[in-house]
Amino acid sequence: MIVASSLILAAFLESPLRPVPPTEQVQVQVQAVGSPSRAMCAKNDYRTLSQPGVAGGKSQGIASLPFAMGRRFATLDSYLLHLECHAQPVDSPWWKQIRPGIYKHMTTATNVPKDEIATRAELMKRFGFSR
Repeated sequence: MIVASSLILAAFLESPLRPVPPTEQVQVQVQAVGSPSRAMCAKNDYRTLSQPGVAGGKSQGIASLPFAMGRRFATLDSYLLHLECHAQPVDSPWWKQIRPGIYKHMTTATNVPKDEIATRAELMKRFGFSR
């Protein structure tokens, strides 16, 4: 009888259906964030890397980029991070780094070539970045 009740208690404590205490929920969210860019998206740190477009061209950076939402970007990294934070969640095209300096175009559109791969230099030339 004692063995059976202890087995039931152990099964309940290890069950994935048990309620998760708030301290464990916070740890799960932190682990789910994963990469540094994801953490930046979660904390909205990517906004420090871009500037809203300013009339008259007084703001520095490249403007009129695809899916830039009116922002200007001084570096390719800030633009790619912006795409990851905004385009990926709504299933718009974005570039994922698959190896250092190699990026894959991620999209669900059917009218674009599948598995488009580009180097960092190719993306810089395509989007007009010099550094």
